[in-house]
Amino acid sequence: MVLRTGLADADDHAVTVDPSRRSPSGVWLAGASLAGLLALGALVGAMAHQRSVDRPVGEGELFVADAAQARAELESNPDDAEMAVRRIRNLLAIEAVALVGSDGVIEASSSPSQVGSQLQNGLLLYGQSSGFFAAVATSIDHEILIDGVSEWEDGEILYHVMQPLDGGEGLLLYYDVSELLARRARERGIQPLTMQLVGVGSFFVIAGILLLIARSAVARRIREMVIESEFLRQQSAELEEHNRQLAAARSEAERALALAEEKNRIRAEFVLMINHELRTPLTSLVTGAELLSQFGLPEADRVQLLSHMVADGKRLQEMIAQMLTVARIENRGLNFTLRDVPFAEVLADLSEKHPRLRIQPRPGGIDPRSVYVRTDPMTLSQLVASLADNALSHGATRVDLVWQDSLPFRAMHEVGQRPEPALFLLVIDDGPGIDPTFLPRAFEKFEKHSHSAGTGLGLYIARMMVDALAGSLSVHSSHHGTTMAIGVPLGRRLLVESAA
Repeated sequence: MVLRTGLADADDHAVTVDPSRRSPSGVWLAGASLAGLLALGALVGAMAHQRSVDRPVGEGELFVADAAQARAELESNPDDAEMAVRRIRNLLAIEAVALVGSDGVIEASSSPSQVGSQLQNGLLLYGQSSGFFAAVATSIDHEILIDGVSEWEDGEILYHVMQPLDGGEGLLLYYDVSELLARRARERGIQPLTMQLVGVGSFFVIAGILLLIARSAVARRIREMVIESEFLRQQSAELEEHNRQLAAARSEAERALALAEEKNRIRAEFVLMINHELRTPLTSLVTGAELLSQFGLPEADRVQLLSHMVADGKRLQEMIAQMLTVARIENRGLNFTLRDVPFAEVLADLSEKHPRLRIQPRPGGIDPRSVYVRTDPMTLSQLVASLADNALSHGATRVDLVWQDSLPFRAMHEVGQRPEPALFLLVIDDGPGIDPTFLPRAFEKFEKHSHSAGTGLGLYIARMMVDALAGSLSVHSSHHGTTMAIGVPLGRRLLVESAA
């Protein structure tokens, strides 16, 4: 009971680990890898941004970038030049933009006072006509108004940038010199965007490290769970083995106890049987001997008394012989040899040794002269005699023996293994029959129904003989009598003759 409880506790606390999950999920590595890639991207972006900030910016690079954006904006609005130059001004965050026609005349400008004036600078005109970018710091020849307010007076120095367009036109951009110098002198050092990108990269680095640490912790926990599961599995297997051994030991003890109880029961029944069955004829013999020796009995009474004494002596002799037979068989077994024997010889032996047995051939049955059975003639003769004597001692007045090649009834009880093919010897009596509820116990040692006479060993001896002869014994009983059918294996000679 303790072992079973321990096993139940072990099962309750057992850790079940899926064989496919003996290592951490790949999601951990995938997350750590993604965090690493994002961190690398953020750090590379920060470095690129900082390098671009730290690199000196010349006017040419600045102008080319601005001019390219302005050209793209103008080409996207070809039908409204006035609106295009305003959008360019807002896009580039400069003061003035002008569209110059192929003849050098300003066609549209963010400063309406310039519209219709002729461009005078030869470098700018050359750049427009030749299709090359041109930039020059020179004075303006017209006042520039922004939303009606004067921004630059006539003659002030501005940077003029010419961006040639398709069809001979040009886009003229104006930069204030002081503002341009301020843009060149922008603040150096680590930029806020650089710090932000570095912070993002650091975050992802830390996230990746945490994911790797978590994966390592999960892997360690899984290994611990596997070890624990294996340990508990081994403990469970040991407990199950102990339980099996305990169950086997308990079963063996129960069998031993049952056997001991059966032996005690048999011993008690044997003592009762000896006390009753043996003492009765012994008492009769002793009493008869005393009467014969002490009293002068008439001749008729003497003959009757001697007859009873002889009957009791034979009864006593028969019971002692049965007990000796059982003891000999159980200790040394039966001395027999199975061989093919002509059935006619078996019948002749039975007729000679058992005159009280009426052998009745069945019309149309098997011819004994052509049938061979595989048996031991002496053991078979003793078996038939035992069945006949058992029937006569339990109230039968007549016992017949017939034979046939099939069982003529449905067996109410059967011992042994029915052979195939077989010859059946039917021992038929006219006794009171056997109670069907007692039949399963009738072939056990010292089993007797009610207070019937005898030792209860006759059918037990018959069962042992049937087992030795590799045959069977089938029983059918009613209040009209009992039929015991002995199944005897047919011999090989009969099978060869039948095949021929």
